[in-house]
Amino acid sequence: MDQIFGLNMQKSGLQDTMWDLIVDVAGAAFMSILGWGYINNREEDSFLERWIRDFVEKNPRLFQDGETGKE
Repeated sequence: MDQIFGLNMQKSGLQDTMWDLIVDVAGAAFMSILGWGYINNREEDSFLERWIRDFVEKNPRLFQDGETGKE
């Protein structure tokens, strides 16, 4: 609206806000594509599921029950 009416109500914040919105849209599009791929390939484990499983297997002491020592 500032450009249409020749005003400068947002001062220098307009450029920053517009770039923030552009980056937000790009990030949302990227995550949407990842989500779509995950839903379409549910029969396979995702890279995140494999990474978490490997991390838990390599670090069992981090995932033990504190009172009984059982997983």
